[in-house]
Amino acid sequence: MIIPSKIFSLLQFFILLYLLTVTFASIEEATALLKWKATFKNQNNSLFASWTPSSNSCKDWYGVICFNGRVNKLNIRNTSAIGTLNDFPFSSLPLLESLDLSMNNFSGTIPPEIGTLTNLIYLDLSSNQISGTVPPQISSLAKLQILHMFDNHLNGFIPEEIGHLKSLTELDLSSNTLNGSIPASLGNLNNLTIMCLHDNHLSGPIPKEIGYLRSLVGFSSKNNYLDGSIPASLGNLNNLTILHLHDNHLSGPIPKEIGYLRSLVGLSLKNNYLDGSIPASLGNLNNLTSLHLHDNHLSGPIPKEIGYLRSLVGLSLKNNYLDGSIPASLGNLNNLTILHLHDNHLSGPIPKEIGYLRSLVGLSLKNNYLDGSIPASLGNLNNLSLLYLYDNHLSGPIPEEIGYLRSLVGLSLKNNYLDGSIPASLGNLNNLTSLHLHDNHLSGPIPKEIGYLRSIVGLSLKNNYLDGSIPASLGNLTNLSLLYLYDNHLSGPIPEEIGYLRFLTDLRLYDNSLNGSIPSSLGNLNSLSVLLLHDNHLSGSTPEEIGYLLSLDVLSLRNNSLNGSIPASLGNLNNLSLLYLYDNHLSGPIPEEIGYLRSLTDLRLYNNSLNDSIPASLGI
Repeated sequence: MIIPSKIFSLLQFFILLYLLTVTFASIEEATALLKWKATFKNQNNSLFASWTPSSNSCKDWYGVICFNGRVNKLNIRNTSAIGTLNDFPFSSLPLLESLDLSMNNFSGTIPPEIGTLTNLIYLDLSSNQISGTVPPQISSLAKLQILHMFDNHLNGFIPEEIGHLKSLTELDLSSNTLNGSIPASLGNLNNLTIMCLHDNHLSGPIPKEIGYLRSLVGFSSKNNYLDGSIPASLGNLNNLTILHLHDNHLSGPIPKEIGYLRSLVGLSLKNNYLDGSIPASLGNLNNLTSLHLHDNHLSGPIPKEIGYLRSLVGLSLKNNYLDGSIPASLGNLNNLTILHLHDNHLSGPIPKEIGYLRSLVGLSLKNNYLDGSIPASLGNLNNLSLLYLYDNHLSGPIPEEIGYLRSLVGLSLKNNYLDGSIPASLGNLNNLTSLHLHDNHLSGPIPKEIGYLRSIVGLSLKNNYLDGSIPASLGNLTNLSLLYLYDNHLSGPIPEEIGYLRFLTDLRLYDNSLNGSIPSSLGNLNSLSVLLLHDNHLSGSTPEEIGYLLSLDVLSLRNNSLNGSIPASLGNLNNLSLLYLYDNHLSGPIPEEIGYLRSLTDLRLYNNSLNDSIPASLGI
């Protein structure tokens, strides 16, 4: 087929005209972008070295992608650009579909001219230093599907005009200082799958219209000042996998409709003012991996249906007013790693079924009204690192099976009614850093095996009925900073090995029946700030080495049978605020060096056999 010459010439003309138009448009856009780049504060940025008038902006410029010779996408994410949007060429880029300026150092405000980018589909300004308000002109971006402005300094209200962006699938305004209420108009965004409004200063209620967003997969408005009740309409969000409303001022009951969200994986309502009972309908959430309802005002029993949540990894109901017993059904939660039920009003025994939770890492039931014995089945929890059962009404012995928990780092059974002896098996807990068994009815000796706990930092056995001597093996606990053995029936001497504990800051052995002399090795405890040995049967002289403890703040040796003179070396203790030596058999003069202790506020030396005059240094 032969094309007539006139038609061919006309076709050539239009092709040439198109090429000239494209070339002209590219030059105009390139010039506009170069003017914007010229406002950057870091002109030597290597990533923008390609942005030169002599190079092809569509082929050679970093982050610039063209279509038919026109700038279609601009992606300078994480390029360390420092500038503003004041001179951005909004009107010069009419065909721009994608703009990503995230993870830079852009500051200033968002100009209203952003509304001229009517072909924009993707807009990401996140992780900058942008301030000011979100301009309502953004509602002109009718094609916009992704809107990310998180991690900036934006303030003011969320414009209700955002509700006009019917194509929007992702809206993330989190981590700003936005205030005011959540606009009900957001309920018009039928295609929205992600809505992140968290970490702002938003207030007022959650609009019921949010429950109209049937495509929503993730909704987070945590860490705001939202109040009012949780709308029952949220139960319509059949595709929702994440619902994070925690750290707000929400009140009222948890709607039973939340239990209809069968796709839910994470539910966090913690740290609000929610009251009423936990709905049994939450037992329908078969895919749930985390349930955090703690730090509210919830009351009533823990529903047995919670034990149906076989996918659950973390369960925290702590710090509420929950009562009744712990459901045995919780023993079905085979994947559970965290179980926090502490600081409630729970009563009854600890179910033996808790010992079936082989994946459990943290178990805290402290500060309740639990009674009965500690189940031996807890010894099956091989992965457990924290076991907190303290501040309850538990009784009976400490099961020796607790000593099988080789991963245990923290063990606290304090303030119960436990009796019997301390199991020697606890010496197997090589990773233990804290062992708190105080304020119980424990009796018998302190097992020498406690001295095998080489990682331990804090050991408190105070206020029990322990007897026998202090094991010399405690001198092996070289990381120990706190040793509380007071208020027991311990006897025998203080082992000199205690003086090997170089990191010890607090040593309290008072109110026992300890005898013999005070070991001079205690003078090695350079970090010691508190030394309380009073109310024992200690005899002999006060070692002058005590005067080497330059960090000492409190020293009490009262009510013993100490004799000899007061060491002048105590005058070295410049940090000492309290010195109790009364009710002993001390003799000789009061050293004048005691008067040089400028930090001393409480000095008691009475009921001794001291003689000579009171030193003038005391200023009396």
